[in-house]
Amino acid sequence: MSFLSRLYESLETAYGTPALALAAAAVVLFIVQLCYWMRCYARIPSYRVDGGQERDTQRPPVSVIVVVQDDFTYLEETLPLILGQQYPEFEVVVVDLASAEEFSDALQALQEQHPHLSATRIEQDTRFPIGRKLALNVGIKAARYERLLITTTAARPTSDRWLALMARGFERGDVVLGYCGMERKPGIVNRLIRCSRVMTSVRALSSAIRGVPYRGSIHNLGFTKTLYFGVKGFNYLNLNSGEDDLFLQTIATPDNTAVILNPKATVRQWQWGGASWWHDLRKFESYTYKYYPLQVKNAVQWELGSRLLFLATVLTALCLLPPEFKLGTLALWLLRLGIVEFESWRIRRRLGEGGLGWCWIVYDLWAPLCEIRLWLSRTLRPSKGLWR
Repeated sequence: MSFLSRLYESLETAYGTPALALAAAAVVLFIVQLCYWMRCYARIPSYRVDGGQERDTQRPPVSVIVVVQDDFTYLEETLPLILGQQYPEFEVVVVDLASAEEFSDALQALQEQHPHLSATRIEQDTRFPIGRKLALNVGIKAARYERLLITTTAARPTSDRWLALMARGFERGDVVLGYCGMERKPGIVNRLIRCSRVMTSVRALSSAIRGVPYRGSIHNLGFTKTLYFGVKGFNYLNLNSGEDDLFLQTIATPDNTAVILNPKATVRQWQWGGASWWHDLRKFESYTYKYYPLQVKNAVQWELGSRLLFLATVLTALCLLPPEFKLGTLALWLLRLGIVEFESWRIRRRLGEGGLGWCWIVYDLWAPLCEIRLWLSRTLRPSKGLWR
């Protein structure tokens, strides 16, 4: 202790207390970031849903539920991919939300060709608009099987093994969380959007692996009818979102939740616009964040906050501190960047997200500022259509 005390006094005399405090802050923030990437997020590449246990040879029947409204593209392109899944026993329950007669006829024609396709039609009442929660509730009641997979018309499975791999999760528990990536398109905007989706999913999936499930994806989510009716269905019925997080938090526990991490179990969501579209979508989806448990909020805020503060500390040190401190903080920043790039590469490979290497560095610098803008926009200008 006397040696450390003398060392501190000599450094304080040479450089001053502010310089030492700034350098110490950089080290602490670096360690915080290291804990997230090498302890929390690093569990994703090595995670196995069965934990090395012997698999159940029985493959339980599954009901896939999707809400559709006048989407001919879905009938022509995506629904055949779901109907053609390689799985012994399943059904696809399509909830037709007051579509036009022509669409309903086309759906009826498909139903005649595929015995495992069933359609349930809901008539709209202009006085009492029907939201997705009520439509899904109708589909869940109509489903024949105990195990349910929820998806949407905005996403499509990437392989004919999607259903089989997601159904494996029911061998582990009653809640199954799958990954939903964004479709791949040319351009840096698409890459940044894909990076954003990966990072949002990494936080939620790694938390579920650690025993704190708080969010899934409405495009790739499974649970049982028993759990659903056990909590009397979806909560926050006056809110037009929350099926994959606020509802999930009422049914998911560390012991009943399985995470499926396989590129062939992925679904991909269509990208309908550019950066503004993505910002609006994220703002709408993130509104439920205010209702999250404090533990989850702290975990998310600490990662983003420590990343932003670390960058600010490094920039301040490069501007104000002596040359040796500048080199030290710059070395810390480059070391963190290398670790993040390596760990994110391992995660992206597990999720089947290729082609994001160099762009991840840009996203890593850009993301905290986007999160601040998202928070301000959500606070000052709430999304339209949030409440019924």
